Amino acid sequence: MLLDLGYVFLVITLLFVLYFDTKKRTIHVILPVLIFCFSILINYTSIDLRLMDIIYNFVFLLINISGLTLYFSIKEKVFVNPIDRFIGLGDIVFFIAITPLFKLETFIPFFIVGLLFSLLLYAIILLFKKIKTIPLAGYLALYLVINIVIQNVFNINISI
Repeated sequence: MLLDLGYVFLVITLLFVLYFDTKKRTIHVILPVLIFCFSILINYTSIDLRLMDIIYNFVFLLINISGLTLYFSIKEKVFVNPIDRFIGLGDIVFFIAITPLFKLETFIPFFIVGLLFSLLLYAIILLFKKIKTIPLAGYLALYLVINIVIQNVFNINISI
């Protein structure tokens, strides 16, 4: 029951992220904090997840951000901080907040497919509405909600 309640609160918080990131282009700091807290609760009550999974996922994110920094720094021949120029701080904090939900083996596919989902959704919305940037945290929140609903309502284990 506690696990189900954790998912309900997580989904509600993720929907707030979707709303604020798509409408206001920013998310309040409390939302990733709540997501992290609910994710820790879900991790703590799950028999499949463990603390080391959070660390592995965090290291994976660190490698990706370092690679992004290195790529753009080499490309522009000067040190480039990709935060707020190529990716928002809220997006990175969102990724950190969801790390307790996954084992590394499922986080990597979620990360890749989630980015592709966000790009596809952005391309579709771009056909109807002109927007300059991708609300990545919002689109990833939607993707995570879809994953949670498919797994918990339809009992199909796809990624978490």
